[in-house]
Order: sequence, then C-alpha cells, then structure tokens
Amino acid sequence: MRGETCVAIATFFSFVSVILLIFAHVSQINTSAVPKKLHLVQVNVTNYGVALNAATGVTSPGLYTDNASVPLGDELGLRNIYSWGLYGYCAYLNETAGHCGNQTFANEFRPMDVLLSDTPEAYSIQTRTLVPNATAFKNSSYLAGLTKPAFWLVFVATLCAGGALLIGIVKNKWTFIISSFLSIVGTIFLLIGASIYTAAIDKAKTVNQAVVRGSVPLGIEVSAGSGLWLIWAAFVTLLLSTAPYTISCWAFLKR
Repeated sequence: MRGETCVAIATFFSFVSVILLIFAHVSQINTSAVPKKLHLVQVNVTNYGVALNAATGVTSPGLYTDNASVPLGDELGLRNIYSWGLYGYCAYLNETAGHCGNQTFANEFRPMDVLLSDTPEAYSIQTRTLVPNATAFKNSSYLAGLTKPAFWLVFVATLCAGGALLIGIVKNKWTFIISSFLSIVGTIFLLIGASIYTAAIDKAKTVNQAVVRGSVPLGIEVSAGSGLWLIWAAFVTLLLSTAPYTISCWAFLKR
C-alpha cells in the first residue's frame, strides 16, 4: 500500500507543479483577463517624464502616447507600464488599456531597448544619457544573456514535470524510475532557472535608485511579478514530488 500512496502523493505534487508552470507560461501572451495579471517582471515609467522635465528644464510633450492600440517599437510614445512574460511583453496605459508586442520563443529581457524603441526620437538621446551606465538595466545584452538560458531551463523543466506526471500514472517499476528521474531533473532546472531570473531582475532593480539633478528620482521602477513566484512555487511542489516518486520506485522494485 505504501507504493500506491506514494504514487498518489507524487502525482498530486507534480500535477500542481504543472498547473503553476502553465500559468507562468501564459503570462503576458495577450491582454485578456488572466495573462495580463501575470508577469515575470514589470517596469513602471509613469514618473519618468517628471525626471526628464527636471533634467532638461522644459516640458516633454509627446513623450507618452495616450493611444493603447498604436504599434510598439515605432517611437510613437512611451506607455506607463511594461510587463514581461516568458514569451514577450505587453505595454499598458492603465490597468485595462494595453497592447502586446510579438511573442517570441526564448524571449529575452531587454528593458532599455524596449523603452528606447517607444521613446520618440526627440527624447531618445536624453533618455540614453539619464539612465546611468552603472545600472544593469541599461545593459540589455547582459540581461538578455541571463534570461535566455533561464527560459530554456524553465521550458525543459516544464516538459520534465509534465512527463513525470503522465508517465507516473502507469504503475510499473520502469515508469516510476523514469518519473523519478524526470522530477529530479525538472526540480534542478527550475531551481537554476528561477534563480537566474531572480538575479537578473534584482540586477535590473538597481535603476530604481537612480536620480537626476542630485535628488529627483529617475522614475523608472523595476519589480518582480507573480510569474516569477509561480516558477518558484512550481519548483517547491516538484521538489516535494521527488521523494514519493523515488519511494514508490523502490516499493515496486521489491515486489
């Protein structure tokens, strides 16, 4: 009976892990109710205009767009909030009005490049100058170099979790051996992937402390989102499935 109980426990935890990862994968794929609430990282530039005005001494008309449907990346104006998922990003004027960019497999987190692609040409040079070179936020290549392998780790871990769940349903010593192996590999990959994403976001957060004219906040704020916590939660639940899978494997081997 111990083997069957362990199988049930392992199946439950791997199922929960898969569900959590599915939600992480749909983050920011479009602006419908669920995906727009989920994001790995968010960049709020609502107050950047204040900093730009303080730095230049003049107002900056046209810096932001008030039309959520205009294309992204054409220097037609900043949105207030940019949210990234595993496959791309969406930009929002407010909680309801937003537009998503192209969805890309193994998407890279390049926040500075994205902001510059929306910044009107008249303010592009000032924006490049105001964001400190010392912040990782400005080094899109560095952040992309971290987040691309992190995506692959999470993606492969998702396949491992799904494989462990489906294969483990069949009661056979070999299926339990495979499920144990997949759950362990998936757990390791999730740990590394989530850690890399967390490190990249923490590096990007250094821009939060940037100021202009000595005391005016730059107005660009980076924060981690629910998508990242979903990946961490998936790691925990998949980790919890490894022991029951291993125990059930030994239990069926002894029969």
